[in-house]
Amino acid sequence: MTPIKQPGKQPDRNPLSKPSSPAPTVGETTLNGLPMLTEVAAETDTHLSRVLSAEEIQQLLHQLEAHIETLFTRKLGLHLEQLQRQAIDRALSELKTELPELLRDTLNTYLGSR
Repeated sequence: MTPIKQPGKQPDRNPLSKPSSPAPTVGETTLNGLPMLTEVAAETDTHLSRVLSAEEIQQLLHQLEAHIETLFTRKLGLHLEQLQRQAIDRALSELKTELPELLRDTLNTYLGSR
């Protein structure tokens, strides 16, 4: 015989359903005592409330430009280094391939001129 299901609330077996724990609020902290994003944003708002002067904006732009230029130069230097190694490897490979023929031609020319 099959048991008869009792009417009432059945547990939700859907693994995608939301957990039954209450949602954290602004005052609560997450695991490991880290602040909630809303707390960090609230603290940040107080620091951003002042308007930057034109001189400060220019100074920040120059710092940003210098930083980007440094990163670009470093990256470009790495790429150039790789390309130089590839060019040297290719040139050595071609020289190794052509060297026997060059030596033969030189030897034949030398022996033919005697």
